[in-house]
Amino acid sequence: MSSGGSWVRGQGSGEENYSHAKGFTLLEVLMAMSILAVIVTVIYASFSTTGRNVEQAEARRDRTDLARTLIAKLSDDIANAYYNSSIKETVLEAQPSTTTEGEPRFDSLALTTLTNWRKPDSKEMDLWEVGYRFEDRLDGKGKVLIRREKRELNKDSTPLEGGTDYEVTDQITELRLRYFDGSTWVDEWHSSSKQKLPRAVEILLTQADGSSFLTSVEAGR
Repeated sequence: MSSGGSWVRGQGSGEENYSHAKGFTLLEVLMAMSILAVIVTVIYASFSTTGRNVEQAEARRDRTDLARTLIAKLSDDIANAYYNSSIKETVLEAQPSTTTEGEPRFDSLALTTLTNWRKPDSKEMDLWEVGYRFEDRLDGKGKVLIRREKRELNKDSTPLEGGTDYEVTDQITELRLRYFDGSTWVDEWHSSSKQKLPRAVEILLTQADGSSFLTSVEAGR
């Protein structure tokens, strides 16, 4: 027996062969574990970054879908607005939330529009009253967009009152509406005094991430 090796007797012969025993040293094991840890860390970081990017992309898509849906709904209501000065139940009343330059606005709008989706076998008309306004969140941080729907219009109902409120979203940081009277754009509109609808309405909607959407639509009939 010699240090650093082992004797192995050859089969079928009287000769004895000497072979070196082989294995991993502690240093080699530690190095391998270190390399494996680096590889795992890189892979985890890559998956983590990819996951965050996917989540951010999905969040942006959701915000964009929300903005487009709101603008489409507003545009549809405005494009189908109806006002007749001889019918007191028909209105288009709009008010800016502030006149201070540079301050975000949360404008309100109420109008009669021919967009009512009538329930089956109901006696409702296509015409109904729809309103948009903002209210403070319960925690005091931001605003909530409220949509009001009033389905039944008759001589006993008071314009701009009644109906059912629905919370839409708290992700809007500004809703700015302007109205074209044929020569200039104005920030408010009152059919009760003007006795007509605006020719067009401009909609500027801003979300919590700072993204803005701007469009204009011809008003009513």
